[in-house]
Amino acid sequence: MAGLNPAQPGLAFWIDFVEARRAVDTLVDLAHDEPDERPTCVILVGQSGMGKTSILREAQRRILLDFPEPYDWDEARHAPVLRTVIPSSPTSLKINLTLLWKQGWPITRSIHRVADLKVVDLLQQQRTRLVAIDNVHAILTAGGKARRDTLDAFRFLMSEGKVPMVVAGLEVAADIFAEDVELAYRSIVLRLQPWAPGEASQRLILALAQGMRLVEPERLAEPDMAEFIWRHSHGVTGNFKRLLHWALKVAHRDGRERVAFADLRAAADLLPAHVPA
Repeated sequence: MAGLNPAQPGLAFWIDFVEARRAVDTLVDLAHDEPDERPTCVILVGQSGMGKTSILREAQRRILLDFPEPYDWDEARHAPVLRTVIPSSPTSLKINLTLLWKQGWPITRSIHRVADLKVVDLLQQQRTRLVAIDNVHAILTAGGKARRDTLDAFRFLMSEGKVPMVVAGLEVAADIFAEDVELAYRSIVLRLQPWAPGEASQRLILALAQGMRLVEPERLAEPDMAEFIWRHSHGVTGNFKRLLHWALKVAHRDGRERVAFADLRAAADLLPAHVPA
């Protein structure tokens, strides 16, 4: 097990592994680019539970460290990163009102008349380096006018706000962006693949077990247990943690601290029995 090189206990999920670090580094590098006329949009896609939100949080944390509030900052709110979820079935007004709310601007009855322009103005005043929208598939899967309105709102934010964006969601988000010629040329896609069996999954299991302070974490990452955990997790990051978490609960019910194979089997019954499409 010495060659598995686990992440340090206490770090988020898998955020110190190469698989996640590349995505985080890409977003942080993007925030360091100086604004231009055609900012980049990153489409971060993967199955539900693969760690997209964890990546956005870690990128936000690092960007905030890289761009601290200047000592002579004026009254404007300092917001290097805006990270939010847009309500479903959106219009461009809903998107702009959500961003205004995240920017700390009061939402009044009359603000809808200038919401889009105010968002752009605040992006500049607050020196926003990156706008991150999570669960974007929920708003992009709307049909017809709603989808076009959403894509137009993203286009306006990037062009007039001169700020790069990252949108995170299921694979369908990348497919929809690919259908829009202009956004497709302005975008790059980061795909989070399910974990492979063997050493990759063993590294993740060991890191999670150590972070959860499970008894004898190395035992859980041995080939027989690791294969069982991988198979019932379908290679999805979040499912690895859920399986270990519920196995520990099963052990606690029997008054034990050490997770046994039987505990994993009982916990596996709580997870979906099929791989999501």
